[in-house]
Amino acid sequence: MNETKLKETLMNDARRGGICADGYAQMRAYDRDELIGFYVQNPDWCMERGFPSLELLRREFSDIEDKGVFVGKTFDGEVFDKLQTYIFHDCKGTIKVAMDYDNAVIPMLYFANGCRMRVECEQKNDPAINVPLYIAEDCKVVGAKTDNCVFRRKIIKFIEP
Repeated sequence: MNETKLKETLMNDARRGGICADGYAQMRAYDRDELIGFYVQNPDWCMERGFPSLELLRREFSDIEDKGVFVGKTFDGEVFDKLQTYIFHDCKGTIKVAMDYDNAVIPMLYFANGCRMRVECEQKNDPAINVPLYIAEDCKVVGAKTDNCVFRRKIIKFIEP
């Protein structure tokens, strides 16, 4: 889909999701990369509304793993510690988290669209780090018990437009 058509689709979907006037105006001025940044900065609002759709994410945004967004991927113990926010859609498997002490970053993890995942922390932390897990109500995410990390779970409920 070309960028103009993609943006039009996203804008229509955001309007149906109940985006505020300021957010809509902000999105209107953005190009694709800026829209991705906007999405990564507002995952709660997006997840509550199923925005963008899983189909659109698969088709148009499966190439943004470097931005911390993963779609339909199976993991086998990869470590996430460089970015502030990671978003997983329809993913499965096991991931590990760690604090990036050099940059003072503890990742926040978001799970949507039926993720089935386990989150572990093997990094030695004293005191234990707190890692937030924001989990859409259609996902099953388990934070493994550890002395190195405390997983703080928040269930994100869907809002009907």
